Amino acid sequence: MNYNEALEFIHSRMKFGSQPGMERISALCEAFDNPQDNLKYVHVAGTNGKGSTCTMIAKMLEAAGYKVGLFTSPFVVDFRERIQINSQMIPQQDFADIVAKIVPVIEELKKKNIEPTEFEIITAAAFLYFSQEKCDIVVLEVGLGGTLDSTNIIKKSEVSVITSISMDHTDILGDSILEIAAHKCGIFKEGGHVVGYPQPDFAVERFVKEKAKEAGCNYTHSDLGRIRLVLEEFDGSTIIYAGCTFKIPLAGKHQIYNFSTAISAINVLKNKGWNVSAKNMIDGISALKIPARVEIISKNPLVIIDGGHNAEGVDALCYTLKKHYSDKKIIAVFGMMKDKNYKYCAEKLAPLCQKIYTTTVSNPRSLTAKELAAELKTYGVKAKPVDDCAKAYAKALKKADENSLVLVCGSLYLASDIKNLQK
Repeated sequence: MNYNEALEFIHSRMKFGSQPGMERISALCEAFDNPQDNLKYVHVAGTNGKGSTCTMIAKMLEAAGYKVGLFTSPFVVDFRERIQINSQMIPQQDFADIVAKIVPVIEELKKKNIEPTEFEIITAAAFLYFSQEKCDIVVLEVGLGGTLDSTNIIKKSEVSVITSISMDHTDILGDSILEIAAHKCGIFKEGGHVVGYPQPDFAVERFVKEKAKEAGCNYTHSDLGRIRLVLEEFDGSTIIYAGCTFKIPLAGKHQIYNFSTAISAINVLKNKGWNVSAKNMIDGISALKIPARVEIISKNPLVIIDGGHNAEGVDALCYTLKKHYSDKKIIAVFGMMKDKNYKYCAEKLAPLCQKIYTTTVSNPRSLTAKELAAELKTYGVKAKPVDDCAKAYAKALKKADENSLVLVCGSLYLASDIKNLQK
């Protein structure tokens, strides 16, 4: 099996959708003698900020000399972004070889009416790769929720981390913020350690703390109070933490909150015997590169890509636009999934833009360009539907001048489509 054949097989499992539950991942991992049990973990759940927080933790551990596995989702440009060791994506042939081992197991499971989903297969592949490569520690991002997510097959973690929690995936996780939080807290392991993000909703923060106590976990609040902001710029923030100066090369105040959560997780690890110096932490953070987080992909014309796809994500984007780009004429290429809160996102984005080209994202769940344009027009912004995202992007670039900002936003799938045009 080659890499393209492996990818084709993985994508063929999309028809099974997202199905919370542990039966399928348990059967899959058991067939390989449970490779996940050979590893140590930092397990990260939340609504927003999981990818950034995971990468921050992984980079600091990597700078300390550890062999660090990183499992995140989704990808932006290359599928293999999801499975990395020390910032290097899994080699194509290694991925193909692992999938080739998984295929006959799935055929056997089908005979028992067990059909693993795409995400479950990727999770199992990651466990196999990290175990095979003997990683010292794995930073493991939850896919959806927590309690019934396939990553929650792990028996214990060095630390469980909760990032920002807000309303998302309500059809699966529940229609109240505390119901959603309960799913996220499902990753807590009896007698373990929990680090909590400084939640904007105090009731959520209190709930997370109570759930940690119920599980007999030691709870550590994010170390935000020890951070002093020195300078917030369009390309990141300079802060002082514990007497050390850090440059976070990711735009937005929310990334300071993510940093405070990541650094608190590292401090828990240090107390457990992991050797991470202040220099390791500074070096790890300064080396951060995460695509589609208010990412500047061109300076002439100025083009920014952001994958924020829910209310909190769009709020963070709008904050950055107002703080750093209020003097620019913003021309947006905007596409969203129909199961996201696109009405809220349209309301927040419309007043900041001179013109918006709506587009249909290359995903079956996409809202149509026409529907999104109609929603935007209710806020008085010029919105033109262009189904093909490449054409929408070309039109935005053509309209831009030296005083413009071309903004691509609304979905990581759209960010992926546009970034792939840059290749």
